[in-house]
Amino acid sequence: MVEEAIIQLTGGIDSTVLAYYLEDKYVLHGTFIHYGYPPQIRELELVKELSKKLDIPLHIIDFSSYIKSFDLPPIDSIQYIIKYQFVIEILASFSAYPNLNTMFVGWLKDEWNNRMSLLKDIESLMGFKVIAPFRTMVKSEVIKLGYELGIDFTKTHSCIVSGKMHCGICMACRSRRRAFEEAKVKDPTIYYYNLHPAEIDKLSRELSLEELVERYFRPFLQYTGEYPKDFVDNLVNILKKYNG
Repeated sequence: MVEEAIIQLTGGIDSTVLAYYLEDKYVLHGTFIHYGYPPQIRELELVKELSKKLDIPLHIIDFSSYIKSFDLPPIDSIQYIIKYQFVIEILASFSAYPNLNTMFVGWLKDEWNNRMSLLKDIESLMGFKVIAPFRTMVKSEVIKLGYELGIDFTKTHSCIVSGKMHCGICMACRSRRRAFEEAKVKDPTIYYYNLHPAEIDKLSRELSLEELVERYFRPFLQYTGEYPKDFVDNLVNILKKYNG
């Protein structure tokens, strides 16, 4: 009998490749953690499409009120600002499927190394197992694997600023572009700012953070039209504080 397991789906490259990689090895049950960020509109669309295509049941876990209750900022340039976020997501995912005790995550080498120690303690305490098949890999290697599996990378989303298109300038977009380049796989992504990551790095060094945000992020946010003006002002202020 094929073993059943949970898979954490995000709409990004890593979890999408993981789903295809595992589809003929396990009976998968998906979770998507919804915090209510605008970029997640696109991520959720992609997760639903992927789940339907691979016949993966999906639980959408709504944490939007959790964010509001702690008055947490809506976004930053590297990750959502929630202490021990990965622990919260793991526990929520297992709660969604109480009869399962194995979960797969798309964490890469750095993510695994940063979380491994705490994760082992939690696993021992709770009696479940979290498996990261890509724990020794970097994103370019996952892209190579995805390419071999025939994955359509346009069906993935990385930008943490917009759900409508990739800005091309946030840290997640830069990481995505670099990974395709290192993998020597054609990047099908349409970026609003079609600048090489090295050019953006240079701009980050030459411009003050305020100049970078006002010159690049604000016009992009206004272009997408997905945020009201007061949200744009708030988001720009957060980007100025946290973007690096």
